[in-house]
Amino acid sequence: MPRAPEHERVEFRRKAIWLIASRAAISTLLLGSAILGQFRAPGTLPMDPFAALIGITFALTVLYLVLLPVIERRRWLVDVQLGIDALIVSAFIYVTGGVTSFFAPLYVLPIIAGSILRQRRGGVLVACVSAAAYAGVVGLQYLGPPGSLEIHWFEDASFILLPPARVAEYTVALNVFWFFALAVMAGYLAESLRSAGARLEQASHEIADLQAFSQHIIDSLISGLATTSPEGQILTFNRAAATITGHVVTNVLRKTIFEVLQLPADYEQSLHLSFEGTKGRRLDYQYTRSDGTVIELGLVASPLTMGNGRGGFLFTFQDVTETRRRDREMRMQQRLAALGEMAAGIAHEIRNPLASMAGSIQVLREELPLTEE
Repeated sequence: MPRAPEHERVEFRRKAIWLIASRAAISTLLLGSAILGQFRAPGTLPMDPFAALIGITFALTVLYLVLLPVIERRRWLVDVQLGIDALIVSAFIYVTGGVTSFFAPLYVLPIIAGSILRQRRGGVLVACVSAAAYAGVVGLQYLGPPGSLEIHWFEDASFILLPPARVAEYTVALNVFWFFALAVMAGYLAESLRSAGARLEQASHEIADLQAFSQHIIDSLISGLATTSPEGQILTFNRAAATITGHVVTNVLRKTIFEVLQLPADYEQSLHLSFEGTKGRRLDYQYTRSDGTVIELGLVASPLTMGNGRGGFLFTFQDVTETRRRDREMRMQQRLAALGEMAAGIAHEIRNPLASMAGSIQVLREELPLTEE
């Protein structure tokens, strides 16, 4: 026999314990009612057999509790339990007047329990046992040998007057109809509840998977991401944010984003005042990590819009220290290149007249008779 899933076994165990506890509670209630009735009107109930049946019920309850691990593996034992419950109810009816007994509604309890534990099949099975047992008690009361079902446990049995056979037949038929109607209805409701529970569990798993997937995406971002309440308290802080700032995620939750990210006071004020629209605000500033290292952060804050309005702020930020260093080096190289071009141009402009002058001097040296002076 294949092993049931863990959640099904836990649910079945919970229902079985509920059934055992309910059986004990109902038996205690019946015993207390019988004792109270005896005090108020002695002889109303046959206490000896009545108490004996309640004692048997208590003993079976203890036995079912001891055998609970076995019952979990062999579910058919639940059907046996419920069938025995129906027979015990029939015994109560037997000792309290048969067709005139006011304990017939007790059949409802094992039928409902069967529907809850074993769905429609269990409810219908218990209804069949209950109908057969109830019809047997009433039939033996009317069709059996004289005195075969005579009640001897009442001190005064003169008040037990059997109704006409037609009335008894109608009573049995009506009760049997209600047994099966209740079994079908309770079984349908139990199956619907089980189906709804399965769908709810599946939806819960899907939501959990979606949340895990969303969290995985957020933690996989290379940019720091934090969400806050309208007052600025941090609600989420992803892995990259913790790496960039050097903080531990659990230590920053419920702190204010302005304290954790060391935002300037004027930026905090402008943040609250300028979020009438949906445009974000950018800020580049120096941030001191928890280990004392100074880095440059590039941060963008934008409103976090929910279905019922703005729900807080969304902060995304990156460590732009290396990027800013490269930008500075690039700008320096551009300046040096421009300076080199300018120097080359100046040298070119100076070299041209110097070349002309040198040529002229050479001609004059060859044509003019010059002294050493």
